[in-house]
Amino acid sequence: MKKFLLLTLLSCATTAPLWAQAPTPTPRPQAGPAGAAPAAVQAPQGAGRITGTVVDSTTSKPVEFATIALINAATGKTVDGTVTDEKGRFALTKVANGTYTLSISFIGYDTKELKKVTISAADQEANLGSVRLSSSHTKLQEVTVVGEKPLIEDKVDRLVYNAEKDITNTGGTAADVMQKVPSISLDQDGNIQMRGSSNVRVLINGKPSTVMAGSVADALKQIPADVIKNVEIITSPSAKYDAEGTAGIVNIITKKNSLQGVTGSVTLTGGTRSSNGNANVSIKQGKLGINVNAGTNMFYSKGAMNIQQISQADIKDNPLTPVEEGDNPNTTVVEKERRALNNTLQQGTSTVDGMFGFGQLGLEYDLNEKNSLAAGIRVNTGTFKMRSHQLATSTQADQNEARTMFLAPRQIDQYNLSMKNKNQRLSMDLNLDYTHLFKKPQQELTLLALYSQTDQDNNVNQSRYAIDGPLRSVTINENEGLNKELTFQADYTHPMPKNTLLEIGAKGIMRDVSSSSLYNGLDLNGDFSYDQNVMASYLSYGFNLNKRTALKFGGRYEYTDVAGDFANPAQDFTTHYDNFIPNVTLAYDLKPNMKLRTSFTQRIQRPQLFYLNPYRQQQGPNVVVFGNPRLDAELTDSYELNYSTFFKTTSLNASAYMRITDNAIETISEVLRDTTFVTFDNIAKNKTYGMSLSGSTKPIPAWNVNANLNFYYVDLNAPFASNSGWMYNINVSSGYTFGKGVSAQFSGGFNSDRVQLQGMASSFSYHNLAIRKELFAKKGALSLGMDNPFRRALKFENELAGNNRNNGLPFRTESLVTQYNRGFRLTFEYRFGKLQQQGPPKRRKSIRNDDAKQGDGGGVQ
Repeated sequence: MKKFLLLTLLSCATTAPLWAQAPTPTPRPQAGPAGAAPAAVQAPQGAGRITGTVVDSTTSKPVEFATIALINAATGKTVDGTVTDEKGRFALTKVANGTYTLSISFIGYDTKELKKVTISAADQEANLGSVRLSSSHTKLQEVTVVGEKPLIEDKVDRLVYNAEKDITNTGGTAADVMQKVPSISLDQDGNIQMRGSSNVRVLINGKPSTVMAGSVADALKQIPADVIKNVEIITSPSAKYDAEGTAGIVNIITKKNSLQGVTGSVTLTGGTRSSNGNANVSIKQGKLGINVNAGTNMFYSKGAMNIQQISQADIKDNPLTPVEEGDNPNTTVVEKERRALNNTLQQGTSTVDGMFGFGQLGLEYDLNEKNSLAAGIRVNTGTFKMRSHQLATSTQADQNEARTMFLAPRQIDQYNLSMKNKNQRLSMDLNLDYTHLFKKPQQELTLLALYSQTDQDNNVNQSRYAIDGPLRSVTINENEGLNKELTFQADYTHPMPKNTLLEIGAKGIMRDVSSSSLYNGLDLNGDFSYDQNVMASYLSYGFNLNKRTALKFGGRYEYTDVAGDFANPAQDFTTHYDNFIPNVTLAYDLKPNMKLRTSFTQRIQRPQLFYLNPYRQQQGPNVVVFGNPRLDAELTDSYELNYSTFFKTTSLNASAYMRITDNAIETISEVLRDTTFVTFDNIAKNKTYGMSLSGSTKPIPAWNVNANLNFYYVDLNAPFASNSGWMYNINVSSGYTFGKGVSAQFSGGFNSDRVQLQGMASSFSYHNLAIRKELFAKKGALSLGMDNPFRRALKFENELAGNNRNNGLPFRTESLVTQYNRGFRLTFEYRFGKLQQQGPPKRRKSIRNDDAKQGDGGGVQ
């Protein structure tokens, strides 16, 4: 705690008036929330510039997303337009000489017109200062549909996928949503990858959740797609974010309402592979706002699995055991060592099902015009079950004395296997936030606190039966894991001259991870606890080099203290390290509609529970997975060059990137006799070079098309293994509105084979269709969703190959996994409420714990 306070004081003490943040570049002109702006004609090119800031006339708070229309005073035609950024700022550039009227509008406010705004040869810049909008207090008869957003938006520092605009998501889960997000792909186990890296931090409304610490894939199934508003992709986080690892941040924003009155919605879905239901209610009366959201999700699927595992082993035979068939069992022989080729084949079926539930309560209260409080609680609970029945056959072939070839294999074992895996979890997040606004606009202090906890119990029951029926053996593995986090954060923003902003802050995270295990009811001293405390401070500074060029850079200092406590005191350890994490971004406006941005950042990635837990989980009869509590944090250098442009109804974004990690955490597999052991180690150097392309267009007003491509090369090197290769993933979506409330949407994607340090993961594809009919004057809707309707099953052919670290002997595991993933679902939605706008929605700051590497939780193929 002393170090945390010291860092806070140091952060404040290093503040200087020269440190400032460059203003955000002007967003793309688009329809504002109040409705579509008048169609703009091509403006004559000039050198003029019109700037200003839109604020609420009562509170002096910025009005975000207000529509700015530039109207030629002589012709009355709109010649240009834009929207305000998150600070209420706007800028119109390359304005020709002349006299104009500026029309400023936003839902809930009276439209304001500024007349006789003049650009001349003598005065090329018009700074309108603060423009105050007055609340209209207009009653909305029912739920209002605001201006349409594109499916994918390219903002200054992030890409935004507006999930609520994609009807193929209706009735699905967050996992379905992620398949369509730019730069994001899901592997065959449902784990998130960003630009080929699984080191992705997932936030919910800007806040971390310990539910992600165990299995991101399972956590995504707990979040209904119907509650997701949009998904933000941040590939180069600034210094104010936690020192996020190699890939970046995925921030899931859920739907909620800031309008006065009562509003809500109900969604019910029934399907062949999943069913769910959820409801939310928002109440805003005066200073108090309440949001309640709750729901449940069930899923069920079937599959088949064939796994062949081949390995070599040096075997020492017991002197009292015959070495070969025909040996006299009564003859004592000298102990012999022989090399054998082991082959285990598993064939069978599997079923996977589960039920998840969630509940969320959010409270917001305005103490007065300058002070406000926000608090919330989110609870997730669920049960995941997997059952499989397999026939396992093991054979062994001895090598001849010259060790030049293997003899004919002989069967050494055969049995039937029945396996049940049950995973139960309960997670809770509690937050309390305080915001103080100073007299000066944009000057703000926020104090944030967050407590998160996840309790996860895992039980694996394996029963082996002889071919003729009798029970041979039963193996029961049990594990109880607990992950707790307590976080305090302080952020301060201070406006500087020339419309710039200084940002400083400090943060403390205290993590406590514990695990206890039983093997067939016995405690084998597998209990452990792991404490990780992180203290940080940051400062961000930026300025305009000229009218087209902006430079922003900052630094973040983090101190980490780690302690591991085991049942065996000899295994206890402590360590600590500190890091200074720099970042720099240079942005250049090639044209008003064409931007170039380059950035460098160094990030740190700490392992979380999935990678640390030493519990030996038997995921199959011949697969054991366990964590490594002595893992170090990864440190990655990340470089990015980004180009974006838009014209008429089309936008394009292209990025070239490079990531270099010297001590990458990689999956390490070894095969001993007939069992594959999987763990993790800081063993590899990971270099990734790639390019991502995304774009959207509307050939006609009723038709939209969106596409994303990520193409990259990975080079992995470790002392005992290396692998490299090209990979890519692509996804496409298209929607069409037929009129009379009927619309349809298609989405699909393909992931190429994926290079791993040891082996290769299979390629796979998906496609989805949805048809939607709006009902009850757009207050309700009925949707039919189809998952992979033109394919009965998806097959994954994976290969794991390499040499054991302990003896250098080779092994290879080949698997064919079949998932019957064709599905249909019918969804009914209904929205209700009467609303009244009372000023702009508040932008709430929140805690973002972005520093820890999260577990994918996937099984070994």
